[in-house]
Amino acid sequence: MSKSRLSPIEWVAWAAVVILAIVVTKSAGIEGKWQHATVDTVNVFIGVLIVTRPVWGRGNFWLDLAAIFLLHCIILGGIVQSLPAESAGLHGILMIPVVMAEGAFIVVVLWVRSLRSRSDPS
Repeated sequence: MSKSRLSPIEWVAWAAVVILAIVVTKSAGIEGKWQHATVDTVNVFIGVLIVTRPVWGRGNFWLDLAAIFLLHCIILGGIVQSLPAESAGLHGILMIPVVMAEGAFIVVVLWVRSLRSRSDPS
């Protein structure tokens, strides 16, 4: 990994995308539990994109990322849908380690797959 820290502009961009996700979900009248799921998803995948920047051009990185994103949406959608209608959803301090663990898992999967595709002679 080439950079260990984010530049100020990257922090601002990350915050802007999160704020945009909040504004869009609130203005669209989306329920609280779906707002939280959306913001958590944005945070996970922005973090993944930043960390995996060195392997963006390797193998099927973008196809793998799209497949993981789709799987994430299906699983998270099922979990959120199963929550009661009045639920605020999964959010707060307890979700931080879950989001971090999911992000780390996705990074490892993408990184390993990108290394494998680089070593394939085809």
